[in-house]
Amino acid sequence: METKPKGKNAKKKLFKQTRQLINLAQNHGWTQVEIAQKCRVPQSTVSSWKRGTKEAAESTLKPLLEIFGHKLRRNSFRVYWALDPETLQPTFHKVEGKVILSQSFSDPRRQHYKLIKKIPVHKLVIHDQGKGKFRVIQQSRLKFRNSNEELECSQEDAIWNSNVGDQIDAVELIDFVDAYCKEQLEKFPSDANTLPYLIRKALLNHGYHLDGVVEYPAVW
Repeated sequence: METKPKGKNAKKKLFKQTRQLINLAQNHGWTQVEIAQKCRVPQSTVSSWKRGTKEAAESTLKPLLEIFGHKLRRNSFRVYWALDPETLQPTFHKVEGKVILSQSFSDPRRQHYKLIKKIPVHKLVIHDQGKGKFRVIQQSRLKFRNSNEELECSQEDAIWNSNVGDQIDAVELIDFVDAYCKEQLEKFPSDANTLPYLIRKALLNHGYHLDGVVEYPAVW
């Protein structure tokens, strides 16, 4: 069981969703100067939170968390389901954590060699579950048995059969995605060649440091 930090360490506990909280405040009309005044820090500190280069202590962000914290929690999970291939009995899954990447892979439907439309048939969804841990959801498009046509629904997650993976860290996540491109995306060459870029960009955008990425920091 995780022990809660006590004394001075409690004040230094970093809030992993610092960047998301700052974005949320700014989306509600707050300026960086106003955030800085509310949290009693320099505006340059808020700028580093916004860029994702630093995380703030929970105690420092308390004024913002009291106002916007419930909005972060409200959007912190998604519901998936999986159907047994024989009995069609569903199993439902509630997966917590912000989605940092959601990428679908489409099958081009042609008629007389002319492209009619693209149908998403596979999908990869990645949740950040905190403390450097992630969970990958592999999805395949559900079809009607009698016609083999894809299901349609206004709720996106209802049309996918989902396989929820185990928790993995950032290094394991990159290894998983790189292997997925080679093993599962043979029929989707463009996606297979671009997905390694997308996962690394997603991790960097959410404040994670990655080995093998050459960084060119600005001077502020």
